[in-house]
Amino acid sequence: MPKLTFSKVAAVAAALTVAGTAFGTATASAASPMPMSSKWRACDFSQLKWVDAVGDARPIAYVGPAGDGSMVAKVDIATAVPNTRYDVRVIQAPRPSLGCAPGQAGVLTGSIQTDGVGAGSVTLQGPVESGKTGAWVIVERPSAYSQTPEEFYTTEFIASL
Repeated sequence: MPKLTFSKVAAVAAALTVAGTAFGTATASAASPMPMSSKWRACDFSQLKWVDAVGDARPIAYVGPAGDGSMVAKVDIATAVPNTRYDVRVIQAPRPSLGCAPGQAGVLTGSIQTDGVGAGSVTLQGPVESGKTGAWVIVERPSAYSQTPEEFYTTEFIASL
């Protein structure tokens, strides 16, 4: 297990401070802060135990309703690989174990480009699909040689919409 150093704690604290102010007071009050860990999940949010955890980044997501039948998700990441693109998907639930690829109904898609110290952020907003009551987030660093990402992080719970 990686050691949590002072620089990592400081980076996470800075990201959380920026996230709280950048998200805005009106939306942040309705958003759920969601810690993320290196767990691989199926589209129905069930954990797939045969995929090993990888990565040392510290992402956190804020997901909640945005009014008028839409939702908003803000994802911040710290201590990630510098100058690297991470793919982000916000997956609305409930849904079956398959069928949450980018472009599918109930899936918001975007990316985070980290800076020189491995920090970055993205905000995604879109409609809440009919029958969906919650959402969760996955952050992935794609692999050039495998369908399994180099790194992946998922939220620890499903936020209410």
